[in-house]
Amino acid sequence: MFKKKLLKNKKKSSLNSQIDSHFSEGQINIDLNENLHILKDELVNTDDLIIRKFAISTQMPIEVAAIYIEGLADDKLVNKFISHSLIIELNESTECFEIENDCTLDIKNIFYLTKEMASTAGKTKVVSHWGDVISAILDGNTIVLFNGYNDALNISTVAGDYRAISEPTTQTVVRGSKEGFIESISSNTVMVRRRIKNGKLRVEKMKMGDISNTDVAIMYIDGIVKKRTIDEVKQRLAGIDTNAILESNHIEELLKEKTLTPFPTVLSTERPDLLSRSLLAGKVAIFVEGTPFALLVPSVFSEFFKTSEDYTLFYGISSLIRILRYIAFHFSIFSSPIYIALITYHQEIIPTDFLISLIAQREGVPYPAMVEAMLLEFTFEILREAGIRIPRAIGPTISIAGALVIGEAAVSAGLVSPTMTIVVALTAISNFAIPSYSLASAARILRFIFMIVAAFSGLYGLALGYLIMIAHLCSMSSFGIQYLSPFAPFYLTRHKDAILRFPFSLLDQDNKKNG
Repeated sequence: MFKKKLLKNKKKSSLNSQIDSHFSEGQINIDLNENLHILKDELVNTDDLIIRKFAISTQMPIEVAAIYIEGLADDKLVNKFISHSLIIELNESTECFEIENDCTLDIKNIFYLTKEMASTAGKTKVVSHWGDVISAILDGNTIVLFNGYNDALNISTVAGDYRAISEPTTQTVVRGSKEGFIESISSNTVMVRRRIKNGKLRVEKMKMGDISNTDVAIMYIDGIVKKRTIDEVKQRLAGIDTNAILESNHIEELLKEKTLTPFPTVLSTERPDLLSRSLLAGKVAIFVEGTPFALLVPSVFSEFFKTSEDYTLFYGISSLIRILRYIAFHFSIFSSPIYIALITYHQEIIPTDFLISLIAQREGVPYPAMVEAMLLEFTFEILREAGIRIPRAIGPTISIAGALVIGEAAVSAGLVSPTMTIVVALTAISNFAIPSYSLASAARILRFIFMIVAAFSGLYGLALGYLIMIAHLCSMSSFGIQYLSPFAPFYLTRHKDAILRFPFSLLDQDNKKNG
C-alpha cells in the first residue's frame, strides 16, 4: 500500500520524470521489433544497453530478445542463462515435445516453459507494462521479450559488484562487532536479520527521486515500533518530491522538522549492531542504495552520545565515559568563549597569580582575545579540512607537523599567547570526543557564535545564550518525540540508559514491559 501510494503521488507531481506516465501504464506490444524500437527510444539508445536476439526452434521459429544494462546485470549469469537455458535446453525441450506429441507448441506454452527454465537463473516474474520493464532493466534485471506475445519475463540478474564488508570507519570500537554497512541495501538488511531472527522484522522498499529512481528501504519490528511513528515516517517519505536521492543526507535534511537548527534530529550509523539495538527499542531504520549510512528515527539528544561500545563494557565504565562525552560537548562549545569573556570583562574572577601570568603572556600580543581566538580557531579548521583532502600516505605527517610548526611559530612571533593555544587545543580534542559527527559539527558552529557573544557581552551573554540554546532544544522534536526527552519532559524511568548506563538486568525489565 505504501509503495503504491508513493508511486501515485510521484506520478502526479513529477513533471521532470524520464518515463511519461502514459508510457509507464502502456501495455507491451506483440511485435518484438516494435518493442525493441520503443526501448531504444526510451533509453536514448545508450551504448551499454545490450540486446541479444535469438530464435527458439519450433516448427514455427519464435524470435526472442534478452535485454539488460551492461555492468548493472551479472554478465556471467546472463550469458550462462541465455547460452545454456534458452538456446540449448529450451530448444531441445520444445523439439522433443513436438516430436513426441506430434504437435506445435503455441507462444503461450513457450513463454511459460521459458519461465520455468529461467527460474534456475534467479527470481522470475511476469511483467506486462512498460513502466515495469524500464524499472527492471535499470535495476539490473534482464527482460526477455517474445515476438507475438504481450508479456515479458523479468529475471533477477543484479550484479553484486560492491565493496566487501569491512570495519566501520567513523564509529570504531575497541570491543564489539567489526562489521559495517556497505552500499548495498540487500547486504545491509541481511546483516541486521542475522542479529534479529524474528518474523516480525519488516522491510518495505520503494523508489525515490523522479530522475534517479533510487532504491530506499525502511526497516522496523512490527509490534515494537509505535504505529503512529511508522505511519508518520511513511507519510513524510511519500511527501518528498525531488529529482534525485544520491545520499542518505538528502533524506535526512528533507525529514527534519526544523531546518534552521544546527542540531541533528536524525541519527546516522554504519554499524549493524547499533541499528539492531535501536530497532529493538522501537525505532525505524531507513536505508538508501549507494550509501553505507543508515538513518534512525525518532532520535533524541541523548542518543547522539551513545556508542555500541557502551553495551560491551562494564556498565560502570560505560557510564563514566558517557559523562565524559557530555563534558567534552560543553568544553567543545564553551572553552574558547569563556576564556574570551574572562580575559575581556571578568579578570577579577581569575586568581591573581594566574592573572599576572596571563598578562605577561599577552604583553606582546597585538590583538584582543577575540581576534586571537578566531585566528587560532580558523587555522585549526583549515588544518582539519586539509587533513581530510591530503593523500593518506602523507596526511598524518603534514597535519601534525603543520599544527606544531604553525602553533610554535605563532607563539614565538607574538601573534597568540601560549594559554590561548592550550585552550584551542583542548576545544579541538573535546570535539573529537563526541561520538556523532553531526553533533560534533553542530558544536563547531555554536562555538563561533558563542565566541562572538562572549566578545560583546561576557559571561552574562554566555549565560543568556546557553538558556536560549536549551529553550531551542526543548522546542524541538523528532517524529513526535521531544528532542530533550527524558530530560525535558522529565521521565525518571527512562534515565536508566540516558546519561548513565544501568545493568542489563534493569534494562531488560523495561524492554519486556514496553514490549
